[in-house]
Amino acid sequence: MLKTIAILSAVTSCFSFANAADSVVSWPSPAYDEIEDLMVLNSGYNARNFPFPLVPCTFTRSPGHSIAGGFLRTAFHDMAAADVRAGTGGLDASIGFEMDSSIYIENTGVAFNNTMTYFSSYFNSRATMSDLIALGVYASVRACGGPAVPLKAGRIDATNAGPQAVPDPKNDTVKMTAEFARMGFSPQEMIQVVACGHTLGGVHSAEHPTLVLPNTTALGVTDFDTTNSTYDNKVVTGYLDGTSQNPLVVGPDVDSRSDLRIFSSDGNKTVSSMADPSSYSTTCSKILAKMIDTVPDNVVLTSVITPYDVKPYNLHLSVVGDDDLQFSGAIRFKTTSIPKSAISSIQLAYRDRNGADGDVIGTTILGDASGFDDTFTFFGFNSTVPAKTSISSFTVVVALSSGTVTYDNNHQGFPVQDTVFAQTLNSNLAASDAQGNQAATLVAAVRKGTIGDVELTFSSVQKMTYNNLPTISKSTISMARACESEYYTFYSATYSIATAAVNGTKYDVSVGGFSDSFKSLKLPVAPNALSCQGGGNSWSNTTSSTSATSSVPIPSTGDADTWTTAIVTALTTYCPYATEVVQGSRTYTVTQATTLIITDCPCTVSWSSGQSTTTSSADYFATTISNLMHAGNAAPTATNTTSPPSFNAEQPTLSVWSAPTTLPTIQTYTGGARIIVPGLSLIAGLAIGSIVFL
Repeated sequence: MLKTIAILSAVTSCFSFANAADSVVSWPSPAYDEIEDLMVLNSGYNARNFPFPLVPCTFTRSPGHSIAGGFLRTAFHDMAAADVRAGTGGLDASIGFEMDSSIYIENTGVAFNNTMTYFSSYFNSRATMSDLIALGVYASVRACGGPAVPLKAGRIDATNAGPQAVPDPKNDTVKMTAEFARMGFSPQEMIQVVACGHTLGGVHSAEHPTLVLPNTTALGVTDFDTTNSTYDNKVVTGYLDGTSQNPLVVGPDVDSRSDLRIFSSDGNKTVSSMADPSSYSTTCSKILAKMIDTVPDNVVLTSVITPYDVKPYNLHLSVVGDDDLQFSGAIRFKTTSIPKSAISSIQLAYRDRNGADGDVIGTTILGDASGFDDTFTFFGFNSTVPAKTSISSFTVVVALSSGTVTYDNNHQGFPVQDTVFAQTLNSNLAASDAQGNQAATLVAAVRKGTIGDVELTFSSVQKMTYNNLPTISKSTISMARACESEYYTFYSATYSIATAAVNGTKYDVSVGGFSDSFKSLKLPVAPNALSCQGGGNSWSNTTSSTSATSSVPIPSTGDADTWTTAIVTALTTYCPYATEVVQGSRTYTVTQATTLIITDCPCTVSWSSGQSTTTSSADYFATTISNLMHAGNAAPTATNTTSPPSFNAEQPTLSVWSAPTTLPTIQTYTGGARIIVPGLSLIAGLAIGSIVFL
């Protein structure tokens, strides 16, 4: 529903803005936002818990297996097929198709499949498997006490397996260097990648019996260093001081001592520079970032993900009654540098759909959350805004003991899209039926005057299977008009979803380029009834109406002496907002008092020629429009008359000319039709807005 953080400071007033610092990215940025959530919300309120199996780092599913080590090596094995000259391969999740160890012998063992299966539980249309593999590197290193690896988003998943490309431990130094060069790493970077990747976990005899002889260790594994569950430089210092237990340095298979050959390839120069813990940490942060940023040429990554200072959540609009919109959601505030105790209040200052200042919305504390390096507090709000003027954006005003700080999303405001949104109050998800399916009935609210087909799209996750990645399956259906309120028209559609797929399904409602997207199916079982009836009006504050059959002469596109007439039985005006004209069972809508849209075709209109008047139709039309456009703020009146209308420039009187005694032949019009009269406002009793040009 909502779109796109700059900070503005105000010492004395929250409405006195002065420039401060801009954030890197504007909200929203769908792929960035989802991965940012998974990256920083580890525990507490609204936690996503991505690093759950990594905390503590010593946690294992089975003794001797390092989950963090599995995360780290899955990324390298996936990236290893990169050919930077050709612009192919890299971190693209192709390893999901490479689990058959009879073909991809380098991917033997359960760690890769277990890792990918875990990642798949977080997969959705905004979090690709390849982005999740990259996130796994950040999480595994950080959870085990290592540095923060800069993380970007935007990777695209492969659709098939890549070539066998993980270097063989038996490769000599020349071939090994060439393999890493293909991936885009220099000889020095090759050493860094290996030194930074081989600090967690170890080698299992079940998978590599020549490296770790069977029955020689209690758990069938030899760790790379003595602190296999801590991300540190022991793998380097142990090598340098001769105490290494790394089987790729001192293992029984001499030909497979690849780490020994790599570390010594430059006379130990690179590994010696990594003997300092700080240097090791800095080097690994940089080289692992390069590893996960190695992607195919067609992939454009986001900027490095840093936690938003202020981030909106679950912004939602709902039509309530005729005059109001319910506006709800939450604001996540980063309390790492500005503690929660320093905050007096957080408010939203919003602008209406025309850009004018609106009201201020207060918030209440919902709860606290934290990640590896940052803390946050969530503030919730639930308020109403006038449906007539609605809302287009807001800024977040934070009152501190030292003054106020206003966050304005890089000078754009945090956008709120009110053209179309899911009306969840009136939607529902039925209980599972005998076939294991649930019927989801979704209602969308569409601002009157919006042109286009209203569509409902479901995006369901097709779960990962062995040697295949999870995918997104999309289905789009048209929504049917249900009824109307004063400012919104409601549309509905029902779709059957397998109960097993409900939690992995998101839906979007869209029309004319606007959409309310990525909505979950957390819907009521018993929804509230819509406050309008099919085709009718629910509102009661009609400003004017006429029940008498009237016709207004207006020139057609043909001869200037030919009248075009529309017969109406009711006219309701909400100038300058959407106006309905009803003829029998058919509804005509005048949008913003300028455009007539016939919403029920074929539509019946009538016309005749040869009216016996002294005023030509062209003159009548021109005079009518001229007086309307020059009437200023005067309130015109309307009367029914059998004489041609007269006008007073100061206080114009517009007349509805009665239909001739003998009505002309009724014709049926089957095409789309509208008339646009800039500056024209409908007034009481005037049916001119219901005219169509034939």
